[in-house]
Amino acid sequence: MTQPAPSPEHPVEDPRIQAVGVLLNTSALLERFLGAAIQREAGISHSVFEVLLILSGHPGGAPVGRLCEQLVLTSGGATRLVDRMVEAGLVTREPSAEDRRVQLVLLTEQGERTLRRAAAAHTRELDRVLADALAPGQAAAMVEGLDLLGRRLREELPPLR
Repeated sequence: MTQPAPSPEHPVEDPRIQAVGVLLNTSALLERFLGAAIQREAGISHSVFEVLLILSGHPGGAPVGRLCEQLVLTSGGATRLVDRMVEAGLVTREPSAEDRRVQLVLLTEQGERTLRRAAAAHTRELDRVLADALAPGQAAAMVEGLDLLGRRLREELPPLR
């Protein structure tokens, strides 16, 4: 295991602190930027888009618990979000064939159409801002580094309830 780098005399000069600050600020800006485009084009929030995206990778549906894990939401927060999505006609709930205690969340046709519109807006806006900001190799390295950091944090933190 590598040893942490010694801290500079002043915390503001510590590149680790700077990196986390830049990451958090950029994340908030990106969420605002992409959220506005998704809202404008598809009429949904970025959180709803994330749920639709996750469900598109689970054709047989996904339990709310899986959404909690992937979205870093409490079970109550995920349940309320899914409730709103059911009311909007974007998803349905069905009992699991394997375990009747488990409710699976599935995309509806309307949810799939909404996801396609939102994804088009998302990728168009990402292309527009990333083309000037990151070279393809930089984007791939960023994904790899952030994925490693996310996995490490999930190991350290208890699951949300």
